[in-house]
Amino acid sequence: KVPTYEYYGFALYLASTGAFGMYLLWAYLPSPFLLQLGITYYPNRWWALAVPAWLVVLVVYIYVALAAYNTRHLTLALASCETLVDEAGVVAGVE
Repeated sequence: KVPTYEYYGFALYLASTGAFGMYLLWAYLPSPFLLQLGITYYPNRWWALAVPAWLVVLVVYIYVALAAYNTRHLTLALASCETLVDEAGVVAGVE
């Protein structure tokens, strides 16, 4: 018996491959060729560059924001008692 999530994964693979193929056709084929195929309405070609560029900016922003959050809020202060470690490797605890 094959689990259903394998079917979902295969369907997602096919759908994402098809969507990426349509994106490449829209981004690289000239407008007269698209008109010959019967495609009369499609977004401006500016979006073919803008969406990937904004996705890259978003990933970089998330990376920097998480690093800044971890440094500011999740790092203990150097004067904190919890930063002390004894010779056995046991972190000191505040009671």
